[in-house]
Amino acid sequence: MLSRLGRSGGTSVRSFTKDVRFGVEARSLLLQGVNILANAVAATLGPKGRNVLIEQLLISPRITKDGITVAHNVQLKDRRQDMGVQLLREASNNTNNNVGDGTTTATILARGIACQGMHALRQAEINVQLLREGILEGSRAVCEALGEMSVPVDTIGQVEAVAKVALNGDERLAELIGDTILELGESGVILLKESQSPVDEVKIQEGITLPLGYCSPFFASKSEGKTLELGNCLLLLTLAKIEQAEQILPALQLAKVREQPLLIIAQDFSSDLVKILVLNHLQGRVQVCAVKAPKFGEDQRQEMQDLALAMGAHLLEDATWLAELSEGDLGEVVLAVVDAKETHLLQPIKVNEAQVEGRIQHIRELIDEAVTDEELDRLKTRLGRMQGHMATIYVGGTSDLEISERKDRFNDALHAVKVAISDGVVPGGGTAFLRCIPALDKLPPARVMEHQVGREIVRDALRLPCYTIARNAGVDPDEVLRRVLAGNGNFGYDAAAGEYGDLLVRGIVDPTNVMQSAITDAAGVASLLATTEVLITEQPIKRKIPKNQITQDLAKLVGM
Repeated sequence: MLSRLGRSGGTSVRSFTKDVRFGVEARSLLLQGVNILANAVAATLGPKGRNVLIEQLLISPRITKDGITVAHNVQLKDRRQDMGVQLLREASNNTNNNVGDGTTTATILARGIACQGMHALRQAEINVQLLREGILEGSRAVCEALGEMSVPVDTIGQVEAVAKVALNGDERLAELIGDTILELGESGVILLKESQSPVDEVKIQEGITLPLGYCSPFFASKSEGKTLELGNCLLLLTLAKIEQAEQILPALQLAKVREQPLLIIAQDFSSDLVKILVLNHLQGRVQVCAVKAPKFGEDQRQEMQDLALAMGAHLLEDATWLAELSEGDLGEVVLAVVDAKETHLLQPIKVNEAQVEGRIQHIRELIDEAVTDEELDRLKTRLGRMQGHMATIYVGGTSDLEISERKDRFNDALHAVKVAISDGVVPGGGTAFLRCIPALDKLPPARVMEHQVGREIVRDALRLPCYTIARNAGVDPDEVLRRVLAGNGNFGYDAAAGEYGDLLVRGIVDPTNVMQSAITDAAGVASLLATTEVLITEQPIKRKIPKNQITQDLAKLVGM
């Protein structure tokens, strides 16, 4: 408690105390937040899951079935309940960061484990640390059982099956992803962008494509369709700003002697130089074209270094390097196609494969460490260029809301497919978790009572994904659970068709690593939630809003 003396001589008191809750009361408040978040996220699970509509300040609402998007938008006014939301969100964030999918499943499992753990603490005197150890031990056993039942992904049909589940049963979109991966291969780079039309389309780019075209349309004035094609073309790559023709005279002379066209990609060109190059080009002295390097600053340097390695050229850092240019500094491609917006470089002739592969590996390591979506997109674009081929899926829709929702699903599907290809798949629909229950029953007898209670908590939570999918499909979830548990192997419930059968045959599968990550992250976060004894939060502060009408209206607009 602090106090200060006001100017008038009176004393005004400002409180900095915090709200402290203990035991059952603390866990009850956390659980209220956990249930609100889990109920919102669980509504999206399965092929018949519901949409969630999210308000966005000053712009149109967002509609989505993406669990992580829903989780990020749940924020409660009561800070004690919001602490539960934040902790549960941590489970979905961990799963999303690790494998990019399975966030809804992780949230449902975490809620189940947390609820059962809190219930156990109310029933008896329990060592909370030993209980947490039992929960984590049970989750490890489940992960091992999932690994044993995993089957590899060998065909495009299996890839499409994984994508179809992530896309909530949309077969056409799953086929589109399957066709794209068939074209690019397992390591192909796929980017997602919003389309300006209602139709989804895929554009495959072979070779290297730069998002900038020629500096002047006069370079293509003699070509049909305003596209310039340079066959057997030499490449000059530099980070210098070229002001005068003398700076690139060695390269122009070399191109003239070899009777080959020259494509110059530089940081910038003076207007006078562009006029000289266009005149040379039109008069037939040297067939030449000038293109500005993409990006700015350090991003530009990295992308130009990528380009130099991929094209077998040397990146000339400044004008001094240009003056000392030799034949070995130039790259060479079978064909360069340049238009007003893009530059395509096809089939480089001299490339150091070892250096290119090293660069590709370096970019992949950067991708694994990327934090933001913008950074990830930029690195994936660089990777696609280095590999010489990439695909862009343009996601269409009749409105911004629809495009946003479909893009979320596409993104989940691409992550799921990537993980499935690398680690295999297990039966979907929550069936894989149900088949892990016998693995928990076969564990050696627990040394202490708390370990056994922890195993039972995990055992009960494994029923929840199948139960939630069935409930969202509008059928009796208890009956579905009973019938699936009575079966064995891949037998499970197809919620989209409302039928039972072999889920692998029906193409209802989940990536193994996604399921392992979901149970691991859920157990880690939920066991901390369940064993919380003290909850400390800030006291709510009532904002003081000036009384004039304009500020009151603004305050209402932003929810104050």
